[in-house]
Amino acid sequence: MKFEYKLRGTGWASFNIEINSQSYSFSPGYLTDALGGILNAIKEIHPLFDTEGDYKEYGSNYTWDAEPAILKWNLKYIDNEKILINLTYFEDDEEDGVVVLNEECLYDVFLKEVLREVELILVEYGIVGYKEMWVENEFPLSTFLELKFYLENKKRFPIATNIVAYKETRKSDLKFELDFINKMKY
Repeated sequence: MKFEYKLRGTGWASFNIEINSQSYSFSPGYLTDALGGILNAIKEIHPLFDTEGDYKEYGSNYTWDAEPAILKWNLKYIDNEKILINLTYFEDDEEDGVVVLNEECLYDVFLKEVLREVELILVEYGIVGYKEMWVENEFPLSTFLELKFYLENKKRFPIATNIVAYKETRKSDLKFELDFINKMKY
């Protein structure tokens, strides 16, 4: 399993994935939140985060735009902690796409590879620098932290829930978050 994602310049990235000797490359652009979108799609399908079971049947979808090409992601969490990754390529406004990758791998292995690349981007560009490079979207920091915490601890990121006068508030501990970020090796 290999997942590579590199910023190529302002608003463009290069991406390559390899699973079970099947590989595919694509260059998403700034018209979509490529990095944030894929992290959200990965998070949404895991039973720890998908408490309602909404994504069990159809999985999670996200689209990367490359002006005019489009790559549609469908991620589905399946039995035995595996993930089915289906990538469909569309040229221009074609209605019928071509499936360019349809492979299974272990969810945690895939997540580890993706987070490795995301962490390298964070360390190289920083939070503000990433925004300057990607232009349209912020670095997906909260989703990155949630998934990294899950990968290391097999549980959800600590969130405190308080109810005062029937109003629910949820908050995290900023010091904990900063300490967690500072544990990364840069």
